[in-house]
Amino acid sequence: MLACLHPSLNAREPIMCGRFNIIDDKGMQALLQELGFDFNFPTRLNIAPTEPVPVVVLDGQSLAMHEMRWWLTPSWAPEVSTRFSMFNARSETLDTSKAFRGPFRHHRGIMPASSFIEWRRLGDGKQPYLIRPVEGVFTFAAIWDQWEKSDSYIESCAMITTEAVPAMSWLHHRMPVMLPVSDVAEWLDPTTSKGRLLALMAQGLPAELEAVPISTAVNNGRNKAPECVQEEGDPVTITRH
Repeated sequence: MLACLHPSLNAREPIMCGRFNIIDDKGMQALLQELGFDFNFPTRLNIAPTEPVPVVVLDGQSLAMHEMRWWLTPSWAPEVSTRFSMFNARSETLDTSKAFRGPFRHHRGIMPASSFIEWRRLGDGKQPYLIRPVEGVFTFAAIWDQWEKSDSYIESCAMITTEAVPAMSWLHHRMPVMLPVSDVAEWLDPTTSKGRLLALMAQGLPAELEAVPISTAVNNGRNKAPECVQEEGDPVTITRH
């Protein structure tokens, strides 16, 4: 069984690139069909690190959907731990970090998402924003690994982040690496060169986005109610260029 939400993540202090949503709508259904899956996801709100998340991987010659713990545990780790923050992986250190190097070379995946949440500093507080594509859904670049000890086996993952494009820098200095669906096959292909992988991650935004302020109810990672995505202002358009 995958681990539940770590107690420290229940705090009111938000974390970078650390929440996202999956909505069972036409956009998500279309993505799953395009990837060759004949099922739909249930709607899940305010997904937080250490929770189980769906990850698309290449299994032989076919795509497969695996449920993984969203907090990377390297295969060589002595135990499953949240001592170090491992739900994000910086694109700049993927090929040099001991924890990320192997998964980057051999275990790449994508995390389907309808939207993600980021917090903007405002005076003494932070305002949460929901970021979503104007059309369609996200496919976040990810890495994953397998951990096994005695009778325990866990597949876990990390969302890859990169420096925010100028159009998003007002919100945060980092953002998830977002791939267009047309690049998914190349990203997952084990024969894709490191140079090409780095180029795929450096493309910026795959589509026009919008950011809308939402309720601070989302700050609590254990809150999964619809109030978490209650809009409290007008959306701000984030252009690709």
